[in-house]
Amino acid sequence: MANIGSHANWPPIEGIISDLDGVVYRGNAAIVDAVQAFERWQAAGLPFCFVTNNSTHTPEDVVRKLKSFGLVIAPKDVVTSAITAAELIRAKHPELTRVFVIGAPSLVKAMVDVGLDVTDRKREAVVMGLDRQITHEKLRIAVEAILNGAAFIGTNPDLLLPTAGGFEPGAGATITAVAAATQVKPLIVGKPEPHMIETALARLETARDSTLLIGDQIQTDIQAGKQASLLTVLVSTGVPPREDPSLVPPDFIVSSLTEIQSTPALVGHPRQRSA
Repeated sequence: MANIGSHANWPPIEGIISDLDGVVYRGNAAIVDAVQAFERWQAAGLPFCFVTNNSTHTPEDVVRKLKSFGLVIAPKDVVTSAITAAELIRAKHPELTRVFVIGAPSLVKAMVDVGLDVTDRKREAVVMGLDRQITHEKLRIAVEAILNGAAFIGTNPDLLLPTAGGFEPGAGATITAVAAATQVKPLIVGKPEPHMIETALARLETARDSTLLIGDQIQTDIQAGKQASLLTVLVSTGVPPREDPSLVPPDFIVSSLTEIQSTPALVGHPRQRSA
């Protein structure tokens, strides 16, 4: 792995796909140099799309949050695990209509928006995301439904989330608990699976080999980027990396997104360059 800012043989980068929490902010606190880097890329005409395993926010929530930090984007520039989960349920289980949801109101809304009935009765699927009001009763209902044959979908496997003051358990912690209790492996929607990356690529309309994936977690962000055949950059502002020789390492490691800004390879989308 090399320092991206000093790497002389990089191809031109046409677009960027980036994680949010741990990259652009930690909890409710902006990572100032990261916000400034995205502002510079935006001014240069370099398109980007954010992908987040966090199912507790809608794209509109993310837009408002980034605006408070000074970065103005549109809802189409954000792909969430909640929206992707709803789309995948419709694609993979078109016969399902009744789902039990453990998660935030945004996850419930994503299910309702695609025509699913969110209920705790006659559950045909269990969808789990981050739920800061998790209870034993919710876990019991989920386990019972899955043992009775309900499909099991998890928004993401994140075990640990960065906050302004440290870290908190992620959705993956409770999803893992239910998987252990039922001995049923869930369909994971978010990173390290490439579903959201593919959606972001389609929105950017950039070439796969000229699109950069930025993340703060090797286990999720970097593996998703690798599965999608993207160049990957790990920024060390989020969750501390765990040693795991089974994981594909990032192509580059930086301590700040300003190091990416320093490379002349980031010259913008070809449609902007030719304008």
